[in-house]
Amino acid sequence: MFTSYSEVGIKNPDNSGQALPLTYVCCREQAEDGACWHLLTSEKVASAADARRIVSHYERRWLIEEYHKAWKSGGTCVESLRMQTRDNLERIVVIKAFIAVRVLGLRQGGISEETQNDSCEKILLPTEWKLLWVKLEGKPLPSQTPTLKWACLKLAKLRRWHDSKRTGRPGCVVMWDGWFRLQDMVEGYLVMESLDQEL
Repeated sequence: MFTSYSEVGIKNPDNSGQALPLTYVCCREQAEDGACWHLLTSEKVASAADARRIVSHYERRWLIEEYHKAWKSGGTCVESLRMQTRDNLERIVVIKAFIAVRVLGLRQGGISEETQNDSCEKILLPTEWKLLWVKLEGKPLPSQTPTLKWACLKLAKLRRWHDSKRTGRPGCVVMWDGWFRLQDMVEGYLVMESLDQEL
């Protein structure tokens, strides 16, 4: 990947005032039909390593977009909340932000080539994945903990996701719905477990 950079100044449309000092970063893939990104940043860029750091921030923007989708509209639907007081709104927004991080972590872990073969216990508690296994696999528990990819796909299947687009990537909405369905199962299991104790 070829990276270059240069300081530039952006003037106001009406040529009034001073130009805004920025750094232009160009990143071009080596392949003949490779992508070429043109980025403007207010960050200081003094070396090729700094320019590559700016490009790596840009590459992560999709993950940030996915988080906001999971948190605001596609998963927890925090935008549609109507609370009576600001304090209540702040509390529920923070709670849903943590849930969105967990759902997104499970989804990203399950579809990322780097992490999809990791243990699902990085995201799910042992009780959670075992209940998921019993519900959807219908056979005895395995001796080895299932993978993140397995957990991601099975959580989505809890909400009847069938991969109709053949992408292998469930969306935030089915992950969110599957997550809450699993939490209902866990709650039911814990209630049944408590019935064994004397009341």
